[in-house]
Amino acid sequence: MRARLTVGSAVLLWVVRPSWLWRRELAALVVLVLAAAAGWLARGWVGAVAVPVEVVLIVVVVPWSRRRAAVVWRRARLRRRWDRACRYAGLTTVNDRIPRIRRERRVPAGDRLVVRVPRGATVDDLAGEAERVAAVLKVREVRVGRDVDRAEVAHVDVVRRDPFAGAGALRWPWALAARGSVADPVPLCVDDMGEPVAVRLPGKHFVIGGEPESGKSAALSLLLAAAALDPSAQIWGWDAKVVELGLWRPVMTRFADHDMDAAIAQQEDLIAEMNRRYEVLEAAGRRALHPGEAPLILAAIDEMRFFTANIDGRAAKHFNALGEDVAARGRAALIVQAAATQKPAGAVVPTGWRDLMALRWAMRCTTRDASDTILGAGMATAGFDASEIDIATRGVGWLYAEGGFPRRVRSYYLDDSDIRSIVARGAALRA
Repeated sequence: MRARLTVGSAVLLWVVRPSWLWRRELAALVVLVLAAAAGWLARGWVGAVAVPVEVVLIVVVVPWSRRRAAVVWRRARLRRRWDRACRYAGLTTVNDRIPRIRRERRVPAGDRLVVRVPRGATVDDLAGEAERVAAVLKVREVRVGRDVDRAEVAHVDVVRRDPFAGAGALRWPWALAARGSVADPVPLCVDDMGEPVAVRLPGKHFVIGGEPESGKSAALSLLLAAAALDPSAQIWGWDAKVVELGLWRPVMTRFADHDMDAAIAQQEDLIAEMNRRYEVLEAAGRRALHPGEAPLILAAIDEMRFFTANIDGRAAKHFNALGEDVAARGRAALIVQAAATQKPAGAVVPTGWRDLMALRWAMRCTTRDASDTILGAGMATAGFDASEIDIATRGVGWLYAEGGFPRRVRSYYLDDSDIRSIVARGAALRA
């Protein structure tokens, strides 16, 4: 049943509402009309034409006003298209209200919006019609997420393009930095909206998994680079192939290769250092060290499978027990684990150890189960499946860090010359 429109409601729906959506343009037209009137009073018909033209030229020529006018016009156009998309998608309430844009921000892949749903509607209603809204907007995708604090607020990503498509290697923002600090958020990647993503290392452990040539070692090298540029940080490395972490040897405090006895001994030494730090905390009557009070230790493990699923089962079991102990107790002692593995199966990344890793990065995997091994059970079913990543896109994966859900990201990249330059600077800082 439809209510019969009165004269007042018809004027509201077909005159007032469209005029309100064009209010910025109408305001600009009123300004030009007033300028023409002022010019006509001053110089007649010549002034009536010249003054509005002068106003337009000033707006166009002055950089600040030109940028501001472009932003206002783009926002007004976005809001009109959003209004039309919501109405075509049937998101109007009984009193003709739709989800309204409260804030918008342009990003490389499109727009990020903060939207407030009207009374009588929910964020789930908007999420359920996201595909229809995207079709009306003529964009790649519309993603809707509920605000964690307010049920009536939605965070909407309007995806217009894929920032990863056709893009070359992404240069690390700290690649030329003279010095860094692991206490600061470390830039690791850009998300699928083209915005940079940084994570804080103290208190968090990191696991990176994926098939060969998916970009695991490149992602791990970013953590090593951040620690190398901080002269107060220590790097303890385990690398069965030697060559992946070999370039970082000049800035490493300790290093172990494919010798399982040496790898286990190094883990035991790390636990001894951890216990010593806890003795200091106990004597001081404190529970945790803070960045800057002691060197942060980055325990980097490449080719994790060699150590955790070694042919020597007894040695592997011992190594796993030591590594899990470091992951369980290292946080308050400023010890951070970062592990990379090719085959992220349950036998390679022990469940008890993996569950202590707060930061998880799943590069391309061969199966959904392998993806869930890194991100957690059920993530592939929820849509976060690393097995669906294009095999040709190295460095692309799902990063499960701060926030409620994993994000599709692409890592920055350091080539060998970048690594040598960073290592040289790190060695000079330590000297």
